[in-house]
Amino acid sequence: MITLGIDTSFHYLTLVLFDEQHILASIQKVAFKKQSELVLVEIEQLFLSCGLKPNALEAIVVTDGPGSYTGLRIGLTIAKVLGSLANVKIYTLSSLQVLAGLDEDIHVLLDARAKRVYYAHYQKGNVIGEEKILPLETLSNQLGPNDRIIGDGALINRETRYPDYTEHFIQLIDKWIPIRDIDALIPRYLKANEDYHP
Repeated sequence: MITLGIDTSFHYLTLVLFDEQHILASIQKVAFKKQSELVLVEIEQLFLSCGLKPNALEAIVVTDGPGSYTGLRIGLTIAKVLGSLANVKIYTLSSLQVLAGLDEDIHVLLDARAKRVYYAHYQKGNVIGEEKILPLETLSNQLGPNDRIIGDGALINRETRYPDYTEHFIQLIDKWIPIRDIDALIPRYLKANEDYHP
């Protein structure tokens, strides 16, 4: 099954074209606020680099949030348009989950602006508790010095780390959520946690 993975949830434009077991082509580049200019061109290049025609596409898996309002809408709009035109299956994944992949024990955080952070703790692809939006101070106090972090760690005086996560789309195939009504596909935004009072 030829599948296109799309993540435009924050800093990166991440696209990956793969079959059941192998990445055929991928791109992961910093493109904050430039995804809309680049995404269609880069998707075309992915197909060309593999010698595939767009009609070979059989499925799309796209991150639906949390993340940048504009970024999420770009990715989901592309998925809806391509899904409708090509009549392919569409699946979603959490933008935090796809960063975590199948890591044994990882804390994922993304800048949510206004001194807040999107946060989740994952173990082997499963969320521990729930995805949250928290004040930076709250998260900084609850993470220990030995807790491993991926994402915008600089927000809490840790290392910012975004490794190549394109293979996570394949690794998390059993976590894909099928979309039955393409018109109902909308960004998933987290409501403020009870610990946060604006």
